[in-house]
Amino acid sequence: MAGGEVRIRGRDATADGPVRRARAGVLLAPEGRGIFPSLTIEENLALYLPGAAARAAVYDRFPRLAERRGVPAGALSGGEQQLLALAPLLQRPPEVLIADEPSLGLAPRVAEEVYALLTEFRDAGTVLLPVEEKAAGILGVADTVAYLSRGRVAWCGPRGEVEADRLTEAYLGTGT
Repeated sequence: MAGGEVRIRGRDATADGPVRRARAGVLLAPEGRGIFPSLTIEENLALYLPGAAARAAVYDRFPRLAERRGVPAGALSGGEQQLLALAPLLQRPPEVLIADEPSLGLAPRVAEEVYALLTEFRDAGTVLLPVEEKAAGILGVADTVAYLSRGRVAWCGPRGEVEADRLTEAYLGTGT
């Protein structure tokens, strides 16, 4: 499919530029984490959460970030970087969150923590559009699943109708 439209709260946002989309509450959590590696944890959080109380809430939720608030973000593990990137969104959840490979390079335990955060966003009313190679892991977060094969939607439906064989075919690129 080469066409279609993007609607946000009923408004056609297809032709909107990135600034207007962001102001409408559409955010991207990029594959590369989207943090500033040379800035400290505190400085990264302050960019998104200027209020000390909002940052304190993040630190209460993620004590490991609090312990290391003066450490440059680039020195964190991949999982800590992903949590740092997503944590401010808990204070101001977006309308739509596009999460590009949210578990990429993460240990299974940390990936589960990221999936739990995504579930929290979903439960708070954020529309999630995760793009995830580890399909089995993200299924617990998804309501609707779409398989892509060679850049096209090969199947789309409710999570409860996901078939393991079809998932394997889409993952390996052997499906039609």
